[in-house]
Amino acid sequence: MSLIITTSRKTSNRVRSFARDLWTVLPGTERFNRGGMGLTELAARVKQSGAKAALVISMWKGNPSILVFTSSTGEELVSIKIESAKLRREVNPAKKIRMLGTAGIFMKSNSSHKTRELREILASYLDIAVFEVESIKDAQVEENWSLIWLEDHPSGKILWTHYHSTDRVEIGPRIRVTSIRRKE
Repeated sequence: MSLIITTSRKTSNRVRSFARDLWTVLPGTERFNRGGMGLTELAARVKQSGAKAALVISMWKGNPSILVFTSSTGEELVSIKIESAKLRREVNPAKKIRMLGTAGIFMKSNSSHKTRELREILASYLDIAVFEVESIKDAQVEENWSLIWLEDHPSGKILWTHYHSTDRVEIGPRIRVTSIRRKE
């Protein structure tokens, strides 16, 4: 397992659904409801599981707002601020199956520095390959796998979404990233 997905202590049903959606499209991850668990206990769980980090989803006004990668020592490694997140049921309610694996992270070759940075962060914590293609339809992968697609948005934000490898249909969740901050 490469990553543990959980929420902040005070959370909402929407954030819990978002955590479940990420777990569904990112095989090789573990998800759990944090409840009253403090950062020290969370760090111990990361260490005990052998995961690289925990992805903690925080909320603002009931919606996912910040994704924080936390180490096995409880240290914040990377913080990704998101403007919006559409749940899988809002993107494509017909696709409800758990994927066999994540085939990789795909993006266009002329993507911005910020999009490349997000790609490297996700690839390192999820232990998956990265590919540059002109369109998600150009990805050559096995059936029933999840494809992560990163794309520059005209507003300067990054669109991060997931596709099903069998038919290249977007399955979500769809995330709009506004900023990335690495711990120095």
